[in-house]
Amino acid sequence: MTDHTEEQKEIQTPEERIRKIEELLGNSRDEDLRNILRDMAPEDIAEILGEFSQEDKLRIFNLLNDENAAVVLDDTDPQTRLQILQKVDIDKLARVLDEMPVDEAADVVEEIPEKDREDILDLMEEKDAEEVEEILSYPEDSAARVMNPELISVTRDSDVENAIHHIRSLEIDEEVFSIYVVDKKKRLCGVVPVSKLLTAPKGTLIENIMEEDAHSVFAGDDREKAALVMKKYDVPSLAVVDDTGELVGRITADDIIDVIDEEHAEDISHMTGTIEEEKGTESALRATQNRLPWLITCMLGSIVTGLVIRMFGVTLAETIALVSFIPVITATGGNSGVQASTVVVREIALGTMNFGKIGEEVWRQLKIALCLGLVCGILLTFLANIWWKNSLIGYIVGFSIFLVVIWSNFVGVLTPVIFKKIRVDPAIASGPLITTMNDVVGVFIYLNIATIMLR
Repeated sequence: MTDHTEEQKEIQTPEERIRKIEELLGNSRDEDLRNILRDMAPEDIAEILGEFSQEDKLRIFNLLNDENAAVVLDDTDPQTRLQILQKVDIDKLARVLDEMPVDEAADVVEEIPEKDREDILDLMEEKDAEEVEEILSYPEDSAARVMNPELISVTRDSDVENAIHHIRSLEIDEEVFSIYVVDKKKRLCGVVPVSKLLTAPKGTLIENIMEEDAHSVFAGDDREKAALVMKKYDVPSLAVVDDTGELVGRITADDIIDVIDEEHAEDISHMTGTIEEEKGTESALRATQNRLPWLITCMLGSIVTGLVIRMFGVTLAETIALVSFIPVITATGGNSGVQASTVVVREIALGTMNFGKIGEEVWRQLKIALCLGLVCGILLTFLANIWWKNSLIGYIVGFSIFLVVIWSNFVGVLTPVIFKKIRVDPAIASGPLITTMNDVVGVFIYLNIATIMLR
């Protein structure tokens, strides 16, 4: 056993690996470093690569063979990938892209400045470059953007021996669990599990052993739909067809995991008033541009809330105690609305929302709101009476919070549904938008109730 292999066995934790690599980098022992990197899983290299300086990241990347570099480039964090793409030699990058599955290569090429893309594509193998360009021609969130055009298909009139001979002649980079069956026009007809193909008697026609209910999505379908189909039917891969039914690619489980991660990150970003593209790779100016519209929206909403308060200046002047409860009204209403909208957005994202029974969902949430509003109203009435020793103030704030919670839940349920119907991401409705809207309406309800009851 070689010395570097013995040395590698002693390195177990990421921290130990980082320290050893830093030592070799500092001493310019590139050959020893190359040996250690060769014995490490590329996924482990991708995990720790972000801990190094930009210069060292590039040195490490250049010492990797093209196959491992392809895995590292796909698995590492976005900021590290961007730093590598900015400095790596164009010939090295082209070779690495040729080693990647086409859908992953397309993701990387998309991050390269447009002025450099043509040069990269010219250096790649012609077939790979054409497939990358084809994938990039589809809409950004479409199923086709996460599909791999490399697949195995056989015609339905082939027999088992011819199908196996055809499969042996192909070069496929990823694991294959199913063979797709097409007609002479390459339209999807069915699927044959590899196990069934290998155990079928000689002379058996493919159409006699294929399963006709091959699950598929259209290339232009949203990638979230592909994720929901794979989850629903628990299949390891999903066929992608064009508008004519012609088979153009397949989506595998690892692609869908990436989609789910990205969609969750996107929803969280919308709900917090940022955007999903903000991953630590943007400049301060770009990040400011991303966040500013939401902050301005909230600021303008607060100004409207201030105008509402001004409208009821006389009421507030008569009973100054009412002012002390405005933060309670706005905070409780906003939180209640976000809770309801989060539940609905989650149901929409998981595909469990039945849009044919929206009335039932609204009624269910209304019952929840009635319970929440009743408890909050009684509690606030009790606390207000103790604080101000004024039962009228207690009744005003208690009744107001009861109505505000009901209103906020109603808005929290309906807004995401409406956004979904008009083809806007419903997660946008779950953050600053609902909070700001409920602040304005909540204060309006509160001060109207106060005006009526004080008179």
